[in-house]
Amino acid sequence: MENKTKKVTKYTSRAELIEDIVHWNDTPVTACKEAEYVQNLKDIHTRLLRSDASKLPLADFVQKNNLSDVELFLLLRISILHLQRVLNASFFQISTLLTKGQIFGTRQEVLSILLDHKSVLFTEGIFIGLGDRIDLKVNFLTAPASRKRKVKKRTLNPKRVLAEINKYVIGQDDAKKKLVAGVFEHLTKCANAKNGQIFNKSNIFISGPTGTGKTYMCQCLAKILKIPFIHADASQYTQTGYVGMDVSDILRPLIPHSSAGKMPIAIVFIDEIDKIRRGSEGYGGAASTNVQVELLRLIESRRYRLQEKSLIRNVMNFDISQVLFVVGGAFESLQVNHTDKSVGFTHAPIVKKETLTADDFIAYGMLPELIGRFSYFVQLKGLEKEDLRKILFNPHNGPLQQYKDLLHTSNKVSDETLETLLDNACERHLGARGLHQQVGQLFQTQFLEKAVQIEI
Repeated sequence: MENKTKKVTKYTSRAELIEDIVHWNDTPVTACKEAEYVQNLKDIHTRLLRSDASKLPLADFVQKNNLSDVELFLLLRISILHLQRVLNASFFQISTLLTKGQIFGTRQEVLSILLDHKSVLFTEGIFIGLGDRIDLKVNFLTAPASRKRKVKKRTLNPKRVLAEINKYVIGQDDAKKKLVAGVFEHLTKCANAKNGQIFNKSNIFISGPTGTGKTYMCQCLAKILKIPFIHADASQYTQTGYVGMDVSDILRPLIPHSSAGKMPIAIVFIDEIDKIRRGSEGYGGAASTNVQVELLRLIESRRYRLQEKSLIRNVMNFDISQVLFVVGGAFESLQVNHTDKSVGFTHAPIVKKETLTADDFIAYGMLPELIGRFSYFVQLKGLEKEDLRKILFNPHNGPLQQYKDLLHTSNKVSDETLETLLDNACERHLGARGLHQQVGQLFQTQFLEKAVQIEI
């Protein structure tokens, strides 16, 4: 049987390189993970050798000096420790952190580089020996001052942003205005914080039925503002000490975008917040109340300690004052009540409350302390048939336009077919999500007839 190997490409950006290095560094070196850890380093090495040296200083250094596996291992390990602001240790402490070195050579080889200073890492002035300590003179994971681009200030106008988001999000006018107002309050606070002023965050709480656009609205807003957007599912997280994802994992995707220990202006959307109300049990038996407590610590903090997931547990301390937290959930039992107790989606819901308040969420099972950290409460309404019709024919990013673009077709769909499609979507009460399902079923046979050329 022919062996198929994974194709290793080159790096095109510093953020992509750092993301790979952080992933490699966080891989636990156990019996089942050792091969993956070794392969990840080799892939990084290969990609660096293929990358454009003029764009990436690390690629330039690796290519010019033909670093060995051990040298690259030491450079990346100590660089990431420096990136995490913990490289101020004695040599004994550093050698303890380098237990993974035995994978790429004998421990003597690793120590000889650190003690004898014969490696290019010392001769080129990358590592500097200071008595019994080793310091990092050049850190290739941070942009050199001479190469930093001048940041061009942008003037963001809320009315223009609102007009832009109206192109992609149909209806929900009140919700869009509240969301944009909340985000611009946060941006204004971030701009004024540079003058030394300290503000409380204007975090946002979104509720609304499934498929009304909670996640999509935040995604569109982040794209328009050109800031990072992180999506997390609250139901995946457990309290510290239990098996599963930790609340601190929510912020890890922002590490490559951070500079000098400060995370950038970004929107972090935590979905399914209603799934961790008091009384419900999470993965591994961890009480959801405790997950709420840990989310509270995250949301209210100006600085947050992230713990490295590896054999040696290093701690990174980040300024997260510029991160805006938005949480969302359906809270279906608060908003609708079905006409009878039959199973299924075919029964029309009756709205119980037009406007939900903080007290409603507390009564539902959310901690008062957590609810108290939100300045804006945004409520989305269920979508009617006419709303779905506008979404269907939206020329900017509607489902019909998306499939036509994918298939490069201008064929018209009959009015009868579209009406049936809309009726089916309405009956299932899944909002825009149900509409996308119906449109997908309409076009799925055409994908069986379309050949696609793609590089994998």
